[in-house]
Amino acid sequence: MAVTLTFSELCQACGKSQVYVRNLLTSLGLPALRSLGEEGSVPAKDSRYSAYARFIQTIIALRTFSVPLTEIADLFTKEQIVLRLLKVDALGATPTWYLDQCADKGHKDRRLLLTGYDVGFPIDSKVIQPNLDFGVRKKELFSGKEMGEDVRRALDSYLRLLAKIMARVEQERPVLNQALQWAKEILG
Repeated sequence: MAVTLTFSELCQACGKSQVYVRNLLTSLGLPALRSLGEEGSVPAKDSRYSAYARFIQTIIALRTFSVPLTEIADLFTKEQIVLRLLKVDALGATPTWYLDQCADKGHKDRRLLLTGYDVGFPIDSKVIQPNLDFGVRKKELFSGKEMGEDVRRALDSYLRLLAKIMARVEQERPVLNQALQWAKEILG
């Protein structure tokens, strides 16, 4: 059974205020998570928040390493494109289907960074096994392949941006370690 969190508990788990978390979600184009009591609010306990916890913690960690929010948003968009090309969106009916595996662990080489989605193969491999499409989709005039959609190309674009972001994290790591050491000395 999945652990359920209120929005307030989600923010506590992430160590950030509700305003900060809501602004992050809004900046990334995620559905607004309303506070309790607002019109159209979600139930007091909502399992979607549990999936958001790992996601938000990852975003906060990247921001702590001074990764620009624009790059994080771009990486998030690229992950969703990859997942759609792999037809993962056909497996879930929720508006946040891309976060459904966010809390899962393991197979680090097969998981996308932000969503944590296990794509079923090493993301840097040249062999890709797309998922079967069980969803009903509106027919397009041209097929995805005819319009230039290609999962390998999307993954390559994702991997280039991921490498840039991880280089930034590695560059900022010594600065963060120095700041933590300074705080330890000052605060005792």
